[in-house]
Amino acid sequence: MSVTYHEVEAFIRDELASLTGEVSVSADTVLIGQNRVLDSADLVVLLLAVEEFAKEKMGVDWDWTSDSAMSEARSVLRNVGALAHHLADLQAA
Repeated sequence: MSVTYHEVEAFIRDELASLTGEVSVSADTVLIGQNRVLDSADLVVLLLAVEEFAKEKMGVDWDWTSDSAMSEARSVLRNVGALAHHLADLQAA
């Protein structure tokens, strides 16, 4: 049930592209704060999909509702890459 960082990132990028219609989604694509590509409703949809992916494909539970997750400065939701790294680290732990 091991999933690589690149597989996690690809899943997030694909989900984000599907939600936004953006074709150039990268690890640096901003998820929260200034210059974000999603509105709050679409962010929730993305995070629910990521939560399900983490549970089903990676075997990890991920709580994206914590205050620290939503902090613009230190959040794992800063961008696609930060989120993918966080999930890969959860799996490794």
